[in-house]
Amino acid sequence: MDGLIETGLSILEWAQRLGLIAAAIAFCIGGFTLMLGGDRGRGKAIGWFIGAAVGLVIVMGAYGLAEGIDSNIKF
Repeated sequence: MDGLIETGLSILEWAQRLGLIAAAIAFCIGGFTLMLGGDRGRGKAIGWFIGAAVGLVIVMGAYGLAEGIDSNIKF
């Protein structure tokens, strides 16, 4: 059972790295859209910024949730 838990935690750590990179790319796209998007650029950029922030919170919170569950529940 410990091997399964360690595998799950390592997958979450890998997903966090991928999520961090994806959020950085989304923030860059949002900034590019904000600067060069014209009249509708601000509305599109806000969508990119909010999506990146929400995704980052979800991905970073998943590891904390998994650690909390692992420390409180033992099989």
